[in-house]
Amino acid sequence: MSTLRFFLCFAAMVLGSLCVSAQTNPYPELDEFDSFANATVVNFRGQQPTLVDFVNAYLSDAYGDLAATIGRVWRKYLKNKPQSSGDKILVDKKNGYVRIETNDFDEDQNATYKTIIEMCYWNCSDNQYKVFAQTCYTYVNGHVSGGWQHDGISFYVYDNNLRKLAFMPADMMGVEVQTGMEYVSHGYDNGNYFWENSETGERKNMTEEEFEKWQDEYPVVTYNLPREEKDITAVINNRPEGKKEIIVKWNGLRFEVQQ
Repeated sequence: MSTLRFFLCFAAMVLGSLCVSAQTNPYPELDEFDSFANATVVNFRGQQPTLVDFVNAYLSDAYGDLAATIGRVWRKYLKNKPQSSGDKILVDKKNGYVRIETNDFDEDQNATYKTIIEMCYWNCSDNQYKVFAQTCYTYVNGHVSGGWQHDGISFYVYDNNLRKLAFMPADMMGVEVQTGMEYVSHGYDNGNYFWENSETGERKNMTEEEFEKWQDEYPVVTYNLPREEKDITAVINNRPEGKKEIIVKWNGLRFEVQQ
C-alpha cells in the first residue's frame, strides 16, 4: 500500500470515528456550553471512582451553607468521629448512596428545623459516563416550604475519559415534575401580602391569614433519591387531598417523568 493511500485510509477512519462519537454523544448540552472545560476533577485510586470520591469532588468545588453542613458531617464520618447532636449520616457504599440529616430547634421561633440531604450516582448504559445527584430539603415543624436557598435537586455528569464532573440542570436530565402552580408565587411588599402569576401578570393582595394558609397549601415537589433501585420518587407535598408520588424513571442515561 502506498504512503498516500495509507494516509487517506487512516484519515478516513479517524474522521469516521469522530463522526460516530459526535452522533452518539448522549450529553451534547455539555459540549455546547463547554461544561467540562472548568469542571471538577475527580481524584481516585483504582479503575473507577467510588461514592466517597464523588462526594469529596463535589465538596471540593461547593460553597455556602449547604456545603458547610455536608462538609461538617462528612469529615466526621471519614475520620470515624461521633457526630454533633442532631446530626446523622447513613453511607451505603455498596449501592452508592448517602443520607445526611440535621436537626435544630429555634427557641425564639419555637420551631424545629430538619434538613435532609441525599446523594447517589448511576452508572450509565454507555459505560463512559456516570451521573451524580444531590438533593436538599428543609422541613420546619414537619412542613416543607421549598423556599430555602439550597432546596431542590442537582445533577452532575462524570466523564470516565476526562475524569471530570460537570453540572447538568435537572430539566436537561429530564427531571421536571409539574404541579400546575409553577407560575404562581407569593410574597410581602410595602406592608402588603400578595400572590402573583408571572405568566399572566395578575397580582392580588392577601390578608396575613390568607398568606399563612397559602404557604401551608402551596404544592412543593421533593425528590427522593434511590438507595437500592434506579428510579427517583418525586413527591408533591402540601396538597389538600394528600401527597402524590410520581416515579421519575432512569433510562440508562437520563430520566423520564411518569406523570
